[in-house]
Amino acid sequence: MGVYTLIESNHSILKEPTEKFNFDDPQIPPEQLAHQLAETMILNNGVGLAAPQVGIPLSVFVVGNPNDRETIMAMFNPNIVNTMGENIYQEEGCLTFPGLYMKVKRPQQIRVRFTDMHGKTTTTKYTGMTARAIQHEYDHLQGILFKSRANRIHREQAMKKYKQLQRRIKKSA
Repeated sequence: MGVYTLIESNHSILKEPTEKFNFDDPQIPPEQLAHQLAETMILNNGVGLAAPQVGIPLSVFVVGNPNDRETIMAMFNPNIVNTMGENIYQEEGCLTFPGLYMKVKRPQQIRVRFTDMHGKTTTTKYTGMTARAIQHEYDHLQGILFKSRANRIHREQAMKKYKQLQRRIKKSA
């Protein structure tokens, strides 16, 4: 089935809301899309990957442990129906920005309504790391990058470290 190629971090698709996946007339077979997103996420050692990150403007992402295929799930046309618990800061990364880590404040628990790759719609509660990964990927579907979720101080600190890392990579190339 193969894998997708991650697009460049400055690609305009990353700042645009996605279109709904159409199960009645699929733009791409849903199983194929889910599997290829999962394989791409695993190859890049991520815990989530949204379709826009590989240049596909559809409302779908995968989340899970890249070392355990059984945990990986695809969410088509997701909607966060509510959030619970306190908002906590935690460092996040993004496959679109390798090496960039930023503290982002997000709710601890969420309830998400989504459709799986077989067309079955369900509403499920998630907590902890899974809830955070879902919120991060859900943002991608809205055209929101995690950098814009960080406060100014955290963003400036992270960007400074990121630029230093980029310079080191250039020197060693």
